[in-house]
Amino acid sequence: MTLRPSVAIVGAGVSGLCTALELTELGITDVTVVERSYIGSGSSGRSVGAVETQYMTPLDIELRVKSKAKFFELERDHELGFNRIGYLRLGHSDEAATAFDRSVKIQKDLGIDDACVLDPAAISERFPDIYIDDLVAGLYGASDGIVDGHLYCSLVAELATTAGVRIVQTAAVKAHEVLPGGRHRLGTSKGDVVSEFVVNAAGAWAGEVGGLLGVATPILPQRHEVVSIHLPKPLDYVMPEVMDYSPSDGQDGLYFRHETGDQLLGGLHSEEVVGSVVDPNDYFEGVKQDFVEHFSEIMPRRLPTFADAGIGKGWAGLYPVSPDGQPQVGPYPEDETIIGACGVGGYGIQVSPIVGRMAAEWIAHGEVRAVEGAATFLPGRESIVAGGERAGP
Repeated sequence: MTLRPSVAIVGAGVSGLCTALELTELGITDVTVVERSYIGSGSSGRSVGAVETQYMTPLDIELRVKSKAKFFELERDHELGFNRIGYLRLGHSDEAATAFDRSVKIQKDLGIDDACVLDPAAISERFPDIYIDDLVAGLYGASDGIVDGHLYCSLVAELATTAGVRIVQTAAVKAHEVLPGGRHRLGTSKGDVVSEFVVNAAGAWAGEVGGLLGVATPILPQRHEVVSIHLPKPLDYVMPEVMDYSPSDGQDGLYFRHETGDQLLGGLHSEEVVGSVVDPNDYFEGVKQDFVEHFSEIMPRRLPTFADAGIGKGWAGLYPVSPDGQPQVGPYPEDETIIGACGVGGYGIQVSPIVGRMAAEWIAHGEVRAVEGAATFLPGRESIVAGGERAGP
């Protein structure tokens, strides 16, 4: 293998594009990104774009802290739009409040100084339209915010291209062959790409791409809907992204956030295998009436002031979820020159910088140096192989 190997990346969503950019920062510029459609046309462009650090485990928090630093760098140096509306995770038990306290301590140790735990009275004082009687605490980060997925993808693509990366759009991968000497040939609809490494960053199509590459990539593409909430009058404060769900809850939870003065966006969120698994090549991209009716029932429980709010248009996107809910990043056991950068359904944008860095470091160094514990995310681990067998579409 050469010191500066050639790399082919399948997928021009946030994970693939960040991997390409991080490779260039590590001195590897012989990089080609092939995309079946257009830059950011999959889950990345349909995301609500939350970037936050309000998680429970040290590793989850570290991934997001390091990623948020990259977003701030892109904002400072390249004018990425980052709207700091804040992020509030709701807790319903003393156990949740204790976990929130631990999260704040971990975040402070990692340099996040504005994370805090709010009691119900403080939540009501800041955000008076939120129903608090069933809450024990809220985990709040004032510097958390949102980015536009399309604009973020476009910016990272521009930076990567400037650094020498070649991006080929409308180039679906049709075939794969390992050549004598171990190099890979990807046959695409726009010609062949030959490289020493291949990165599977195909999002909801990562399972399909993994099949072509001959590596097991259990991905469960789950359909999630987003709707607009038209308020009867403009808010006189900014509604943060409010998440009534905690990772590993085993169910989905309500979320909503500021969009304009008199409009919120909302939906149901989970990072686990709780939604319907669909074919990414054939799913309804609009909002179904039964979802509107269900959302219209549960939203007023958290926002009773807006019980008469109108539920407007929206869209559906895919969460490409791993069976165990964790990313798949690193070399596959079947072939260590094929690198995963996928399985980040429901939180792909907010961890994309560090996912890209980890994938790039596996190629450049044969190990991850940016994050301790990165082996947790290796493809081929038992928790996703067994989970994929049980829960496959």
